[in-house]
Amino acid sequence: MRFLSLFLIVASVTAGDSVAPVGAAAVWNPAAGVLAATHAACDGSPERMSECFLERMRAAGASPEAVAFTESAGGLQYQRDFRETGPVDVAWAVSPFRANTNHVIDRVNGDPAVLDVDDRRFLAPAVFENDAGYGAIRAAHPSVTPFPGDRHTRRAVERSTPPGGGQRFVLGEDLRDGCHACAVLGKARVAFDFDLAGKFRGLQVLKVQATRAPQP
Repeated sequence: MRFLSLFLIVASVTAGDSVAPVGAAAVWNPAAGVLAATHAACDGSPERMSECFLERMRAAGASPEAVAFTESAGGLQYQRDFRETGPVDVAWAVSPFRANTNHVIDRVNGDPAVLDVDDRRFLAPAVFENDAGYGAIRAAHPSVTPFPGDRHTRRAVERSTPPGGGQRFVLGEDLRDGCHACAVLGKARVAFDFDLAGKFRGLQVLKVQATRAPQP
């Protein structure tokens, strides 16, 4: 197993962070037709898409807390579910403008204040480089690339305590042959570890398993 220290990245992400705590009040369930109307209004203006999305949320009656969450998460996703696990909590979100995986899982109320588990600043292919199972898959399939696994259900997140205490959140990754629609070559379990104060410590690859025997 490999632990990847990411303190410099976290420091750059959290500089100047003053985001209000996220809670269940930030959950937004848009009425039927709202997202279709949002796409019609915003898709043609990529340079101001986040501003347009926030405007549409306010017009559709989203709460101030829901709008604040969207702003803190970059302006392109909204929170649909929340679970308090403290000091770092879990928010399930939707990013309606993404081309493929629209469901998002965020770690919230820690340091950084919002951490999208699929942000490639954190979960990059380099995380897997020293894992023997991943190396065997890559030897046979050089284009192997990690893609998000289940991000929709509550069972997608497993919680435990890492060595030294704190919080650990474990999620699945699909290892695909180079593209989102390509064959799944393997599955990976990755842990996001936070210390007792809620500060992100880094990632650990717990397990990589091929779904088919690698062929030379």
